[in-house]
Amino acid sequence: MKYERNSYFILLTSRFIMETYPLSIAILDFVPTIAFLVGAYYLVRITLMMRGSPCGRMAMAGSVLVFLGGFLKALWKLLYTTNVGDYQWMSQIQFVLLAPGFLALLVAVILMARGKKKTTAPILAMAAWKIPLLAIMTLSSMGLQGILAYMAFQRKNTWAAVGFIIAFLCLVGMGAMASGEQTLARQWIEEGINTVGELGFMFGAILLHNDFSKNGC
Repeated sequence: MKYERNSYFILLTSRFIMETYPLSIAILDFVPTIAFLVGAYYLVRITLMMRGSPCGRMAMAGSVLVFLGGFLKALWKLLYTTNVGDYQWMSQIQFVLLAPGFLALLVAVILMARGKKKTTAPILAMAAWKIPLLAIMTLSSMGLQGILAYMAFQRKNTWAAVGFIIAFLCLVGMGAMASGEQTLARQWIEEGINTVGELGFMFGAILLHNDFSKNGC
């Protein structure tokens, strides 16, 4: 009888995992991560053109941290869905990686927009330990998209600005959906919003990079 109860519990757990995270939504979770990586590549190239290696390295470090945070979360979801294992550290570490990653990108873009030489390390170190990780991640990512949209409008690159605005609005949408019961339908909506937002960032970064390559700084 005990063996039957254990088998029934395992079956229910397996069904709950599959219903909570179907394989399709787990695979979709990699799409915004890859889209961000493509957009970040072009953003780093813009930073290198405008501010040189020090600022470019900061943008690159931030991009790597953000990508790793998103990739590990997507990988955890895939492993969890396929019953390979529940490696919670992959899911939880995203906030530790995303917060400083987006902050580094924000600082790099601020310096790029201002166009002045300035030491950046103290800014990053000071904010990183004073502000909660979630607040850093949210405010930095929204500030990043807002400044990039402003730069695109300044250069009369409307479509690039539209891409960054879409990314900004999707961030707001994700924040609005952060609370509440995480039903399957809600997860599909969140994944869709996240994917659209990262695609907006990717296309905005590509168009802005092409603008800088063609017209100079």
